[in-house]
Amino acid sequence: MSHRQKHPARHWAASALLAASWGVWSLAQAQTSVTIDCSPNSLAQLNTGQPSTSNAQVDSRWRFQYLSAYAGSDPANWRSFGDATIVTSRVSSWTSTPAASSTAQWIAANAWGGQPYVDGANFGNIDALFQVQFNIDPAVSLGSFAPSMTYSADNSVVDIFINGKSQLARGLGTWGLPQAGSTNQFNYNGFGTNRWLTIASMASPDWQAGANTMTVYVKSGNPYMGFAAAISGSNACLPNDAPAATPAVSGQPDVGQTLTGTYGYADTESDPEDSSATGTRYQWVRSDNASLTQAAQGTVMQSGNTLGAAGTVTYTTQAADDKAYLYYCVTPVAVRGTLVGPEVCSAAFGPVKTTTTPPQPATPQAVPVLGIWALLGMSGLVAGWGLARSRKRVRA
Repeated sequence: MSHRQKHPARHWAASALLAASWGVWSLAQAQTSVTIDCSPNSLAQLNTGQPSTSNAQVDSRWRFQYLSAYAGSDPANWRSFGDATIVTSRVSSWTSTPAASSTAQWIAANAWGGQPYVDGANFGNIDALFQVQFNIDPAVSLGSFAPSMTYSADNSVVDIFINGKSQLARGLGTWGLPQAGSTNQFNYNGFGTNRWLTIASMASPDWQAGANTMTVYVKSGNPYMGFAAAISGSNACLPNDAPAATPAVSGQPDVGQTLTGTYGYADTESDPEDSSATGTRYQWVRSDNASLTQAAQGTVMQSGNTLGAAGTVTYTTQAADDKAYLYYCVTPVAVRGTLVGPEVCSAAFGPVKTTTTPPQPATPQAVPVLGIWALLGMSGLVAGWGLARSRKRVRA
């Protein structure tokens, strides 16, 4: 059972008082989005109960809305969020702020943590949603982003949504929320002494560089409802490694030949490569130096965007490349995290040489060949000529 008895008259009075102030609540203040980077106390900016500069009664970061109980946790059922009010007259059974923070305060629909009595058929139970918006700096490693959250709720936290994605549905065990799946979610004592709980690591594939939302889903029985949290974690702000490239050149080192440049792409956090027309860049470079490490150390003959590691870039050698070394230099670019990696050049290719055509030997003249009948005829003529000369000598 809950920490309070159910009094219909009290519920009606609380509901009427809340209705009177609801018009003010619905005119939401402009919440400010902070950027989580590696500066000190970066995550503490997301603690609940930090007053807005324009209205000290409302939270500067967190927003709130409620649904009738059993409305379903699908974000498609959610309405627009309004202000989350800082609770200044909390019920005595609510514990103070967690030891991890002196600034985290309770937030709710109003200053006393009262709950609207909107669902009489279900004893006034409601689903309360508390949401904070913030940015993650591109230098932060998403693969390592895992802040911790120490929290308390009246009555229970049953799911947490990251950018509209249920972490319960993700199969992450809702990060160890003991109330999820229990039969007394609307009466769970998540608010009393020593009831602060800690999610040590909120790692999720749903974090993204830039804008993020985290929505805490609370099940609450009447007549009080609220949530408080302190967020921290030294492991939540590890730097993001830059992407890396490993270029290579293939082909024949001769003038007039077409060479092919290729490279491998790698990123520690698995941040994908930017294969667009403004992504990873290449340069074909010529140099007399056999140990060039940067394109600026040589002469750039051709440059542009690679359009991704899956493709290739070609270069046809010229007469000016004779006796020089050629390099394929690549600057990798990722689509998130640390965007631009260091330029890397291939090993020296060459030296390029001019190929000369060796002189061809002269073609020998063909010797006429007589057939068998020609030889017989020739033999007869020679024999007749010899016989005639012999007779001429006898007469003499």
